[in-house]
Amino acid sequence: MPGKIKVKVLAGRNLPVMDRASDTTDAFVEVKFGGVTHKTDVCRKSLNPHWSSTEWYRFEVDESELQDEPLQLRLMDHDTYSANDAIGKVVISLAPLLAREANNAKGTGGPPGGAVMSGWIPVFDTMHGIRGELNIIVKVELFSDFNKYKTSSCGVQFFHCPMIPPGYRATAIHGFVEELIVNDDPEYQWIDKIRTPRASNEARQVAFIKLSNQVQRLVGLKAAELGANAVVGYQQDFDLEGEAGVVARAIGTAVSITPLPTPSHPINIPPCSQQSERDRGDKERGSPRHARHESYGGRDAPPPASAPIPAPAPAPAPAPATPAQNVSVHSTSIPVGIHRRSSDSDLSITPKGSSLNASGGNTVGGGAILRPSMNSNNLDMLEYPFLTMTEYPPGFIVHIGGTVCARSVKLVDGGGESASRAAWWAELRTELRAHARALRCTAVLAYCEKAAVREDVCVLSASGTAAVINLDCEFVNDEHPVTVGSSKKVIEEREKEREREKEREVEVEAESCSAAHVPYSAGGGEVAACGGCRRARVPSVLLATCAKPPALAAYPTAVTLTAVAARVRRAPPASEPGARDISDQLPFLEYELHKLLLAKLRMQGANAIFSLQTQIAIGERCVMALASGTAVRLAALPPPTPPTIKASENDKNALEIQRALWDTFQANRTANGYDLGPLEQGCNGSLVESEEPPVLELSADKDACVLELDEAEDVETAKSLAVRHTTMQVYTPSLRPAPGAPPHAFMQVWRARLGACGGGERLAGRALSGAAYKLRRLQPAALAPPTFHLDLPEDEIQLVVAGTAIPLAGAGSAAGRAEHNGSQGSAPDADDDIFALDEEQLIKPTTELTDEKLNAGQSPVRVSLSTLCGVGGVGAGSGAGSGARRLCALRLLFVRETTAVRELGGLSGFMHTFACEVLAIVRAYTAALGGNALTSFYITQLMLQDNAHKNQGQCLLSVGGDVVHVIH
Repeated sequence: MPGKIKVKVLAGRNLPVMDRASDTTDAFVEVKFGGVTHKTDVCRKSLNPHWSSTEWYRFEVDESELQDEPLQLRLMDHDTYSANDAIGKVVISLAPLLAREANNAKGTGGPPGGAVMSGWIPVFDTMHGIRGELNIIVKVELFSDFNKYKTSSCGVQFFHCPMIPPGYRATAIHGFVEELIVNDDPEYQWIDKIRTPRASNEARQVAFIKLSNQVQRLVGLKAAELGANAVVGYQQDFDLEGEAGVVARAIGTAVSITPLPTPSHPINIPPCSQQSERDRGDKERGSPRHARHESYGGRDAPPPASAPIPAPAPAPAPAPATPAQNVSVHSTSIPVGIHRRSSDSDLSITPKGSSLNASGGNTVGGGAILRPSMNSNNLDMLEYPFLTMTEYPPGFIVHIGGTVCARSVKLVDGGGESASRAAWWAELRTELRAHARALRCTAVLAYCEKAAVREDVCVLSASGTAAVINLDCEFVNDEHPVTVGSSKKVIEEREKEREREKEREVEVEAESCSAAHVPYSAGGGEVAACGGCRRARVPSVLLATCAKPPALAAYPTAVTLTAVAARVRRAPPASEPGARDISDQLPFLEYELHKLLLAKLRMQGANAIFSLQTQIAIGERCVMALASGTAVRLAALPPPTPPTIKASENDKNALEIQRALWDTFQANRTANGYDLGPLEQGCNGSLVESEEPPVLELSADKDACVLELDEAEDVETAKSLAVRHTTMQVYTPSLRPAPGAPPHAFMQVWRARLGACGGGERLAGRALSGAAYKLRRLQPAALAPPTFHLDLPEDEIQLVVAGTAIPLAGAGSAAGRAEHNGSQGSAPDADDDIFALDEEQLIKPTTELTDEKLNAGQSPVRVSLSTLCGVGGVGAGSGAGSGARRLCALRLLFVRETTAVRELGGLSGFMHTFACEVLAIVRAYTAALGGNALTSFYITQLMLQDNAHKNQGQCLLSVGGDVVHVIH
């Protein structure tokens, strides 16, 4: 699909002084794409230049080059008698514009005439940071191309959102897509020894952006071959392998989605496009449906009688029952199917499914090669039945088997071939699929991949949640309410949709504990009677990498939980002895991590962990593992008990620790609200516990709940469990965000000397406490599940915490804090302030800032960043009566280096300054693309190095999310 790029440079502002004699700058811009470069005129002696020429710089390029190559605008200072000086660069990836232009070509994205990016973009220099801004206009136009052998994926949308994006309906789930590319790292090329640090950093930044675009294009091609038009739950990572090169990896879930109508806020679709949409809807109504679906894929797994399926099935029998075909009331509702992956399966069984999805929305550009539709009957024949989404609609998850994980230690060779790296991950995926089948589960949900590299040793990790899924569930996420002025037909459709939702809620409420039921036999593990239905069996503790199913009854309070385990290395960190040593250490490391995590979970009075993340960090002297997740108390699972100390009765120290553990357990349970008795859908009195420490008979033969005080480290671990840590509560859908209060995205980097191996545990607790302290002004507020990244540079330990704080509606919210402080005073704020602030000082800064912005002529649009995929709490008035429109996915990568670390306030000041600059650039890109919010926001630190002797520091950051326009 060839296309045309048009670029116009209008003006610049706040440029640095490059000519010391006149304190001005002779600025001009070089516009480069591929091998073609254009130059603007020189605007002399001005720090705020305006280019009077209205010339469009045009580039006509091929389809693959259009997706892979970034657009580069280099701001230069003209010198007559010497070489021109570089001020900074603006590197623009055209992938967001291509996605919008492809939607415009279909008549679903906006007005015709090409996708446009317009606004003030900060000029970034890898040595000095932001150095002014450029006002530019970038326009992309695509030509229609129906070549079935095309090499572009412009018609495939990408979403970082870990669920079906709000405002869309999924008509089919095609399955797992992945791609991997290996390339040389410019930092380790021979030319890097003779070029300047700025040139080296810019070459690395452009190379990484090209890799990101290439891997996205290849993933989109695989999705298009499956007949999909979108990839949700898209994850992209870089593995820095030193001289071996850099590996760009991407995974996602290929789906076919259609946008829901937004009658209250039309998107100005041309009449011809609207007509085509109606024709497409008529074709979907008349298209043949999928074959009849079943809710269970394994032949040996009989469906329990309590499973929430759309049609009642007979009693459990050795052969799976066949439910009735699900006929939806809505005319455009199509049962969701899973399609076969494009790669060859390693199974020698020929698929039995032969039906095709005839929906018109599943073809992309006329070149899609549709695969046989896979339903529940032959779901076990998929090569990789993986889904990268973490949130699912009610009724999709029938049973959760538990977390499955596979790890492998590899020795990185110097060749760096893509085939060998792909074979490594294929081994892990095959092992993970075997683990899921051992639990009698049909799919792996919330699948993710991580890699830890140290010199030439690499640890690969693949994890997910084994579950039994119901493919008859309807994937729809509607956040657009019907308002005054909506058509009668749309209102009737919404009424029918509400009726169907009520019917589904009734079915779900009948068995709200079904997701916690174990799919394997009772003798397959530690199980107990369900506290809800009293018929099925449930585990004593539930661990899952996905989010909590909406229908699963739980207490409203959720807590962030972290655990860090470490083991000392016994061999050098390089070559084959180091890899063998790490391979021997991993099983013991995972056992210690799991034991500590379960002990912390019980100390909180919880019995389940969702959004579980585990990672491995390799250092020169030790190897560490970190686990984090959201702890909740489920009503279906048995009530937890505190860990037991295994010691003799005469050991007074052990008795004191046991008493302290019980007191902390009672205090945590009371603070989390887990001591209020059973829930309404609850356990029929099973949650009532005595006031005295009970005899823990369940812990007598279970090592996971027993703490042995054999060494001094064990005593320190037991004492640390007895210390209460106060953190912010985790945001759940039951909480109500404060109206008009935007979310606050944050990132913190904590570094400390490695010292003892227990330093990681203390650092994780300090990071959460520090985040809660710095966000105390937002109280009452909740914390979205944060992400952690652990690294071991040299003799230090580094922990990066990123998340989003969401202000909640209440007496202490932003709206009512002034009155609250004026009358009673806020105790936490009053105690934390060094200087007392008057009421006027608390209220005036917001209005004064807004007036200053308006007087300066800046745009009053406020861009909010949120790690959540929804728009709740984003922007003012984002509650009822508002909606959102997904525009495109945004991914940026930055390299920053400095030779003045001490002048910037040390490594912490350098990192803080760089993070603030990156967030400012992200907001500028989001506003230029037409959005006012960036959801599913992530920020990943790929590298942070420093040299104290040379006063140098270098950092590499990758950021991204989904650009959203919130309609108020």
